Amino acid sequence: MPKVVELLVHGVGGATPIEQLDDPSPTRVSGDATVGFYRHKSPPPGVTPPDVLPGTGADAPGERSAAVRSGLVQEAYCWSGLTSASASRAAWLILLPFTLVNAAAWMRPTGPPGAVSRLGRATHDAVSRLLALSLTGTFLLAAGGVGIDLIGWQCAARPQCGSHWSVLAFLAAPESWAHPAGRRLALTALVPLALLGLLWFLARRSWVAYESVRFRVDVAEGDGGLSEPGFWEGEYQVGRLRTLHVSLGVGTVALMLTVPALTVDGDSTAGRVLLGVILAVLALVVVATAAQGGTRAVPGLPVLRLAAFAVLVASVVYVLAPHDWPGPGHRLPGYGTLLMLWVAGQLVLLVASVVAVTLIGRASRGQMLRGFVTPVFAALALFTGIAYSAAVLTRVSDWLGHVEGTTMLLARPPAVVSWAAVAFGIEIVLVVLLVLYLVVRVTWRVRRGWRAVLAEYDVVPTAPATPGSGPVPEVSSRARGQAKKIVRMRAIAMLTESAGRYLAILIAPLVALALYGVVATLATWATPPTPATYSGRSGVVTLLYNAGSWVVGVSAVGLVTLVWQAYRNEALRKVVGVLWDLGTFWPRAAHPLAPPCYGERCVPELVARVTQLTEQGHGVVVSGHSQGSVLAAATLLKLPASRASQVALLTHGSPLQRLYGRFFPAYFSGAQLAGLAARLPRWRNLWRLTDPIGGPIDPVERHGPLRDPVQFFPTAYEVAYPPVRWHLDYPLDTAYGDELAAAAEAVKPQTGVSRAE
Repeated sequence: MPKVVELLVHGVGGATPIEQLDDPSPTRVSGDATVGFYRHKSPPPGVTPPDVLPGTGADAPGERSAAVRSGLVQEAYCWSGLTSASASRAAWLILLPFTLVNAAAWMRPTGPPGAVSRLGRATHDAVSRLLALSLTGTFLLAAGGVGIDLIGWQCAARPQCGSHWSVLAFLAAPESWAHPAGRRLALTALVPLALLGLLWFLARRSWVAYESVRFRVDVAEGDGGLSEPGFWEGEYQVGRLRTLHVSLGVGTVALMLTVPALTVDGDSTAGRVLLGVILAVLALVVVATAAQGGTRAVPGLPVLRLAAFAVLVASVVYVLAPHDWPGPGHRLPGYGTLLMLWVAGQLVLLVASVVAVTLIGRASRGQMLRGFVTPVFAALALFTGIAYSAAVLTRVSDWLGHVEGTTMLLARPPAVVSWAAVAFGIEIVLVVLLVLYLVVRVTWRVRRGWRAVLAEYDVVPTAPATPGSGPVPEVSSRARGQAKKIVRMRAIAMLTESAGRYLAILIAPLVALALYGVVATLATWATPPTPATYSGRSGVVTLLYNAGSWVVGVSAVGLVTLVWQAYRNEALRKVVGVLWDLGTFWPRAAHPLAPPCYGERCVPELVARVTQLTEQGHGVVVSGHSQGSVLAAATLLKLPASRASQVALLTHGSPLQRLYGRFFPAYFSGAQLAGLAARLPRWRNLWRLTDPIGGPIDPVERHGPLRDPVQFFPTAYEVAYPPVRWHLDYPLDTAYGDELAAAAEAVKPQTGVSRAE
C-alpha cells in the first residue's frame, strides 16, 4: 500500500545508518556497502522508531517528531563512505590544493546577459583550468627539487651523502657507475615521475568508480546550472584533462633535466633546439587546456601526450651527454629561476581571473566579496601548494644532513624557498592578530547582548520556583552564564558572514610578497635578492624568516603525522573527512587529479531512488541536514516535473543560501532556489541564530529562526541548563515534527492509488 517515505540525507561528519535511524540493526534496501539506503529492520506494526532522546531544553524533546514518524516509513541515505570510510582517504590531505582550486572554478558570479559577460565566463573557465594545471606543475617542480636537485645534484655529489643515507650510496660513491652528474640527474628524475604516476593511478581508479556513473532513469534537463545536461557526468571531461595534466607533468620533468645542462653549456645548439621543442609542447598543453570545455574536445590529445614522453626521452639523452658540470657546493643551475618564473605565471593567471570576474559583472546581490571570491580562493589554493612544496623541500634538506665537520647543509633548498618562510612568518602574525580581533569582537557582543537574551526569554529578576526551594531574588550567576553562552554562540555564528573578507585579508600579503619576489628576480636576474639580503637592514625580516622557517619544518612533519593518524584512527578520519564533504561536492571540471566528486555518485543514485519510490505510488519527504540539503536540492533539480510533484523538501541547518548562494552564486542563486521551490508541492527550511552554517532560504521562508535553546531554564526534573544545539539535533525541535507532518500531508498518496504509471 502506498505510504509516505521520509528520506533522510545526512550532512558532513559521516553519520551512520544506526545514528540516522536510531536503530542498532538497520537493514540496507538499496546501494552497496559504501553508499546505501537503509530502513529499520523490524519495526513494530504501524510504528517507526526512534526512541525519544532524553535531554533538557524542551518539553519532551523529539516527541512531536517521533509521533509524526510513527505514521511514516523512514529511510536513511548514508553517503559518508565516499569521503571518510576508507583509510586511504587520509592521503587526500596531500591533494588539498587541488581540491581548493577545483572548488574555486565553480565560484564565478552570475553576471547579466550579454556578449561581454559571456566573454568573461569563457575567460573565467579557461583561466580556472590553467590555474589547476599550474598547480600540477608546482607539485612536479617540488618533487623534482627533492629528487633532481637536493638528492641527485647536491647531496649525491659528496661521498658523505652515502654515509648518512645508505640507500643513496650507489649515487654518492665516486667509483659507482651512477655517480657522474648526468646519470645522477637522470636517475633521480624518477622521483617526480613516480609522483606523477601515483597521481595518475589514483585519479584513474576514482574516475572509474565515480565519473563513470550515469543516470539510468529519466531526468530534467535545464539550460544552465546544476540541471544542465551532462553536469553530473564528467567522465570524458575528466579523462581529457587528466591526459593534459600528465603531459604537462612529463614536460616539466623534461624541462628540469634540460635547463641545468643547457645552463652549464652556455651555448649549445642541440640544447637550445631541445628547450624550444619542450617549450612548444608545454605551450600546446596550455592552449589545449584553455580550449577544453565540458562538451568541447580538443583533437590530438594522444599525440600531444606522445610528444611529451618523446621530449622526456630526448632530455634524458641530452643530460647523459658530456657536459662541463660544476663541482659540489652549488644549487641545481636554473632551478631557482624556473621556480620564480612559474610563480610569475601563476600571478598572471590570478590577474586574468580578476579581469574575467570584472567582465562577468554582478547580477545578484549578496555574493561573497562582490563576486571576487574566485581569484581569492584560487590564490589560497596556489599558496597552499607553494606552502606544501616549501615544507617538503625544507624538511628533506634537513633530513639529508650537514657536511661533515661543518654547519653547512649537504643539500640547500632553492633561495626562493626562503621567501616562502617569510610568507609563513607574515601569516603567523596575521592569524594571531585576526584571532585576537575575533575574540575581542565576540567578547564585546557578549557584554552588550546578554541582557537582551534575558528579556527575550522573559527571565525576570525573580527566577521561577523549583520543588524544594524558594524564589531566587535576582538573576543568578548560572543564569547570566547561560545568557552569555547563547549570545556567544550567536556571535560566533555571525562570523560566517565575513568569512570571505577574513580570507582576503590573509591572502593579500602573500600575493604582494610573491609579486615583489618575481619583480626583484626579473630586475636583478644575476643575483636575485633573498631575505638574507635585508637581514642587516631590518631585524623584522630576520624574525619573520626564522619564525616562518620553524613553521615550515613543523608543517611538513605535522602533515605527515596527520595523514598517518587519520589513516589509523577512524574518528580523526571522520573529522578530516569534513574537508572532503565540503570540497568534493563539485565535479572535477578544473583539476582531474583532485579527490573525486561524490556528487557524481550520489545525485544519480538519489534521483533513481526517488523515482523508484514515486513510481510505486509513494509520497516522499526528503529531509536534508546541512550538506545533505545541498545534495537534496541538486537531486530534485534533476527530477522530472511529474516526479517532483510527489516530493516535498524539508531542509534544516542548510547552507544553501548562506554559504552556497554567496560562494557559488551561478548555481545557487535566489532565482534558482525559487525555481526549485516552484517545482515542489512544499519546501520548508529550519534554522537557528546559533548555527554558523545553516541560515534562511528566502524563497521558502515562512517563519523566523528557531529558539536555541527552546527554553532558558532547566525543567523541574533537570539540574543542568539546556544545551545550545547550534547546528545539530533539529529533529528534536517541535517545529521539525510540525513541518514534517505538513510535508507528509502535502505528498500523501491518494486513496486507492497503488502505483503511479
